[in-house]
Amino acid sequence: MNMKKNIINLLVLALSLFCLLVGGGLFLLETNPKVYNALAQTGLNMTFLDNLGRWEDELEVGSYYSLVDESGKELDQVGRQVYIGDEFILENNRRYKVTKIDEERQQAITQLVGVEEISYREEWDAEPATRMDGKYKEVAVYMTHTDESYVPTDGTHSKPGSGGILQVGNTLANSLKEKGVESNISFNKHDPHDANAYHRSRKTAVQLLKDNPVALIDVHRDGIPDPNFYKTEINGQTGTKIRLVVGRQNANMSANLDFAKRIKAYFDKHYPGFIKGIYIGKGNYNQDLGPQTMLIEVGTHTNSRTAAERGVSVFAEGIPKVVGAATGAPVGPTGAARPGVGRALLTILAIAVVGGGAFLLLSTGSLKGSWAKISGLGKEFSNYFGPSRTKLANPPESSPEGQADPQDEEK
Repeated sequence: MNMKKNIINLLVLALSLFCLLVGGGLFLLETNPKVYNALAQTGLNMTFLDNLGRWEDELEVGSYYSLVDESGKELDQVGRQVYIGDEFILENNRRYKVTKIDEERQQAITQLVGVEEISYREEWDAEPATRMDGKYKEVAVYMTHTDESYVPTDGTHSKPGSGGILQVGNTLANSLKEKGVESNISFNKHDPHDANAYHRSRKTAVQLLKDNPVALIDVHRDGIPDPNFYKTEINGQTGTKIRLVVGRQNANMSANLDFAKRIKAYFDKHYPGFIKGIYIGKGNYNQDLGPQTMLIEVGTHTNSRTAAERGVSVFAEGIPKVVGAATGAPVGPTGAARPGVGRALLTILAIAVVGGGAFLLLSTGSLKGSWAKISGLGKEFSNYFGPSRTKLANPPESSPEGQADPQDEEK
């Protein structure tokens, strides 16, 4: 009897150690992009890892990767962590793929994939904002990184819970309403600005989707140090360009990329150069929630918030023409995967349950003791999420009316 018990204990211990090693390895790859890229550069097939973990890391504000071609010519800059396999479409519609990372120079060496066929359809100009049941479809807006700010007007690049990005998002929502499109904006806070911010903002996104919006937009600003990188002129005043970001680790990647291309096509015709390309990066960004979910970067921290608000106002002009314009395509986030876990997350969950269960069994010595520990987690779990709110009546405080834009003064 004792021998049988010892064998069972050894098997449980071995399984626990195995789960610990697997979990530790995944954690190492997830939290150390250099390790992941180093393995990928050896030619190791990392596809099975691409669906595990979270990869939405950003660099410290002011730090960036140069995206260069094989000759070393700089093509673009990004203020986020770059992974082998990431792709991007430039303003000229050339599409490149990251094949190698030079960490020492903080460069991503890329290879030309081809030229995207991004063309504008004339009938879009004739199409009014799509209607359903006699009402205009709604566009939902939220901000995952609610601390992001603009130094020239906000005084700092980060104001936890009250960043200038909230006002930029509010301007987008109000501009959409001016164009005849209903908008629903959430000012929920998702601080701190860390790798778990998208997990916290997912709850907000799911709440917004309950109203069946036609599109879901997450508003951000970049961390490129050069203010001229996004700078543009709008009606004789300083504004900012906008970059579109598509996560390549979600079931709706193709549909969301098509959505981004349609947005770019519209602006390429009406405001050439306004869209600062499309970045297709490792990550989810909650875009598995629907086929028309988009992350936009409105300028960078060294642009003024005033300039960013001008940029996002222009962006709002194209949305009524683009949403629902694709023939035969799904017209809203609710037509896609339901807010929930996918196969990758279920795999991770299964590993965690088996490993955690084995650990609890060993540490408590009985099933009853294990259950007692688990039952005490409920309260902690609910406290973690805290209260949530959407459709706030009062938007964040804006700058005083008529405040001068520091970048306009420089012009």
